[in-house]
Amino acid sequence: MEDNFTPKQVAAALKVSESSVKRWCDRGEIRSDRTIGGHRRIPLGLLLEFLESTNRRLVDPFAIGLEQLDGRISKPKPNMVDSPGLLGEFERALVSGTEVDCRRIMCHWFTTRGGISSLADELIRPAFQAIGSAWKTGAVDIYEERHACEIIQRVVNELRRLIPEPSGMAPLAMGATPSGDQYHLGTLLTDLVFRESGWRTANLGSNIPFTSLLSAARKHMPKVFWLSISHVEEEAAFLDKYAEFAKRLPKGVILIAGGQALNDQLRPKMVFSSNCDGMRQLSTFAKSLRESTLSKVSQN
Repeated sequence: MEDNFTPKQVAAALKVSESSVKRWCDRGEIRSDRTIGGHRRIPLGLLLEFLESTNRRLVDPFAIGLEQLDGRISKPKPNMVDSPGLLGEFERALVSGTEVDCRRIMCHWFTTRGGISSLADELIRPAFQAIGSAWKTGAVDIYEERHACEIIQRVVNELRRLIPEPSGMAPLAMGATPSGDQYHLGTLLTDLVFRESGWRTANLGSNIPFTSLLSAARKHMPKVFWLSISHVEEEAAFLDKYAEFAKRLPKGVILIAGGQALNDQLRPKMVFSSNCDGMRQLSTFAKSLRESTLSKVSQN
């Protein structure tokens, strides 16, 4: 997939006329570039800006070559980027708060490396590990790290519009971060990995009490309930509440836990159906479970 599209390609993806796209470009509603020959080209990042500002999503993502992002036929493309160089550029853009560069790099990585799971594990995670190390030495201020989080969340939400809508028969995955955990990025990425793998999803957000999470699980009966755990205030209290939640979760709901707070000391004290150390592992699990779930449905 390329990172720049013709008005005709964008029109096909949006299911509108090519003249409408050209008119939006003329008005500046869709920002575009020009080739040396004077032909319009719309970079992916600028297309995302348009989708976000107009509350649109792609009707036919395949029209711009996004078929590899359909969970049923997903397969990463060959590495078309210099990963170390791009990662370093991404870290600098995050720390400086240069959102346009962050968007450009994330869009390029997303479309050339296999989607959200690669973006999360191979770009976002190492960038924040580097930023965290720099913060400990005083090279990065806390406001710069928080600003970087906000930028990434905005761009990831934009990328959601490029992921094909799941079918009505798709199983439901639901999740959140538990009470005391304010970090939203982990649960946001988990939501999109499931969605990219062909699931219907419901991301409940961050800092949700276990009692409320249990109510949601009982009301909606998802096939999977995930917990993204990036921060634990007090281990003993957390483990007590977690154990009660896991015990009272409705029968048949698969509990998945993950996140940077699940270290080697905490993880063995918890009960769950599956633990994923990264988004690629989660993606593999989600695709396999989806196929087996739909297979059982079709046999009944």
